[in-house]
Amino acid sequence: MLFCEKCGSIMIPKEDGKKKRLVCNSCGFSSKEDDDILLQENFKKEGKIEVMDLDVSVMPKTDEECPKCKHKRAYFWTVQTRAGDEAETRFFECVKCKHRWREYS
Repeated sequence: MLFCEKCGSIMIPKEDGKKKRLVCNSCGFSSKEDDDILLQENFKKEGKIEVMDLDVSVMPKTDEECPKCKHKRAYFWTVQTRAGDEAETRFFECVKCKHRWREYS
């Protein structure tokens, strides 16, 4: 990983035909053409992802109207689905018809 000589930001590889350069996304500084730039991405393949059914019977209930059947009670839980500095997403499941929906703040 290389950093910009002018502003210190991370240099990003860019290909223009056969030419390879490192370019700064912040200030636009561009390195000289370089044939030694290697663009490579490594990742590990993890095991299977299992989707587990959520047991909502242990979740707390709240007074929330189901958009499907209009029942007035629902189970609820929260999940951090966005960045840590943003609000959690609230999920609901109707006690009566089992319809699930979410609410963003």
